[in-house]
Amino acid sequence: MSLTSLIPTGGEFCVLRAQVVDSLLACCDGDSALLYLYLVRKGSSFDEREALRALGMTRDRYDRAVHTLTSLHLVSTPTETQQKHPHPPRYTAAEMRARREGDHRFASVCQTAEMVLGRTLTEAQLRTLMNAYEHLGLPADVLIDLLTWLHREKGVVSRRDIEEQAYLWADMGIFTAEAASEFLARREAEKPLMDSMLRALDMAGRDPAPEEYRYLSGFIRQGFDAEAVELAKERMYARLGKFSWKYLKGILDSWHQKGVHTAAEITAVEPGLRQPQPAPQAKLTPPSDGANLSDWERDWLEEFNAMNRKEGNSHGV
Repeated sequence: MSLTSLIPTGGEFCVLRAQVVDSLLACCDGDSALLYLYLVRKGSSFDEREALRALGMTRDRYDRAVHTLTSLHLVSTPTETQQKHPHPPRYTAAEMRARREGDHRFASVCQTAEMVLGRTLTEAQLRTLMNAYEHLGLPADVLIDLLTWLHREKGVVSRRDIEEQAYLWADMGIFTAEAASEFLARREAEKPLMDSMLRALDMAGRDPAPEEYRYLSGFIRQGFDAEAVELAKERMYARLGKFSWKYLKGILDSWHQKGVHTAAEITAVEPGLRQPQPAPQAKLTPPSDGANLSDWERDWLEEFNAMNRKEGNSHGV
């Protein structure tokens, strides 16, 4: 049962099974109950980002609620397709000009952006701000915090910087000034460890991209250090022969479920990791026999091999 296929919805009534209600009451978790009601009401039109905004949840609260509902077997984790979001509207120049002239909040965002960028907004830059404000639903005070933080961190800010961070903040559920303040404080606290993780992953010397930040921040919140991430990287290359954030996360999730988060704890339960791992090779082939693999690894490698076969066929191999 997926997040978007629960029970019939629409019309005047939404019906819940008594067993479901009993489970929600027994768990005593308001966020889980609220999210479940939202899912039932929205049905197939459910959108994750809209849920974060409508329910006023940060990403952490949302993920905890999904984990609780999954543990109760009320929903399963959403698929890649279900998490995709619609493309933003193509705002016309007249629509953007009217919004700036008629909405003093959006006008304040535009003025802040011009101070940050050091120039009058181009149509493309104005469209990026309109998308963040109208389509993503980031309030004016949150967008001003985002722009101010970018200017403080980078000095020279590009339109791409604003766009990437706007999508990241929306995906993290940063829809209030309080949530923005907490997010930026946590981001600052995480930075030293995140930099260490980037070095462990051979990505030193640059800021993480939004998707990379989500993964790394998740590893930190699970309690892992840079050495543990490096062990996961070595296992990833030994098993898969290439870099994959999804596979790396799968390894760390499996250790998290076992309650091990440091290199000493991990090597205690998996002694084989004490041995030096082979260096990454561009054309290394994953093991085909599935020996010594976890169930999730077998499933992932089957998917990986199927993808490679499909790509080979499409190129006439």
